Amino acid sequence: MSKVILEAGYELQHIVRLNIYTTSTQELFTHFDVFQNWMNENNIKQASTVLEIKGLFETLKIELEATVVK
Repeated sequence: MSKVILEAGYELQHIVRLNIYTTSTQELFTHFDVFQNWMNENNIKQASTVLEIKGLFETLKIELEATVVK
């Protein structure tokens, strides 16, 4: 996600909303510190929603949807 945002000419700290879709909140929260460290390193202070859903595309377990402003 970082690469897509940066190549589009935006900055990571301008993420204002981040939706997290997962097939297992239990697995997600086991490794949530990795995600929190990434947010802290990039000074991201966004609103977030975490949703556990039945399935994602093929073998995906997590999908991130970001709204970034300039």
